[in-house]
Amino acid sequence: MSAAARQGSALRGAVFHYLRLVGNGPRALHEIRAALAATPRERVLDLGCGAGGLSAAVPGEYVGIDLNRDYIAFARRRFGDARRRFELRELAELDGRETFDKAIMASVLHHLSDADAGNVLALLARIVRTRLVVMDLDPDSANAFQAFLIANDRGRFVRAPARQRAILEEHFRVTADRRFAVTTRIAVHTLFTCEPRR
Repeated sequence: MSAAARQGSALRGAVFHYLRLVGNGPRALHEIRAALAATPRERVLDLGCGAGGLSAAVPGEYVGIDLNRDYIAFARRRFGDARRRFELRELAELDGRETFDKAIMASVLHHLSDADAGNVLALLARIVRTRLVVMDLDPDSANAFQAFLIANDRGRFVRAPARQRAILEEHFRVTADRRFAVTTRIAVHTLFTCEPRR
């Protein structure tokens, strides 16, 4: 990839990151940091890490994976360091090779069919030792603007919070769940704290 192509890729990732930051404000990061409660000694996986903004919730080793080349290019430039790795890879590549103390899955569930979500969660239940934090859209609490955003989202599997919980509970024990509105009141999200069933 040429230098110009790399810069263009990172720029597209930056646009995604800063639009999300403006839309969500600091609230999503604060909520995920509190639910995750990661320590500097813990290793955390961020599945579908996007442009890497949630890496700030992790004081220890962080591994963010995503399938979008542009987002990973930006994340590496903006947030990458000795403790934070960003990789263009699929979750299935980690099966059995790497384990994590905790994991984040933010704004991913609504992109997965029930079958795909089941497969992803089953794999996470094998490689995550203590905690999974899942954030997603909450269509039940949506105002008119959020309903418009949900209707035009790339994710085709937006589920009610009760259905989200049911899918998670097939592989994890949900220890806490809540809803929160982002600072700008543009959107309401669900937040689930889960433990693997062992």
